[in-house]
Amino acid sequence: MTDTLVEYMVELNSNPEALLQHENDPEQAARDFGLNEEDIQLIINLDIAEIERRCDSSTSETKGLMILNFKS
Repeated sequence: MTDTLVEYMVELNSNPEALLQHENDPEQAARDFGLNEEDIQLIINLDIAEIERRCDSSTSETKGLMILNFKS
């Protein structure tokens, strides 16, 4: 099963336009990407520990993802 939050983190790391949208309006960017309300709250609240946990437990390639530089 795919974790959309992890996909979003990968997208922010690989797509400068997506990162810019996130920096301008993190909540709307997360909604536009299709994150559910629970994951949107993780983004809004900058719950770095939970986001990192989800990335670390993912089967997707997440090694080296930058998470700490995302602002809300």
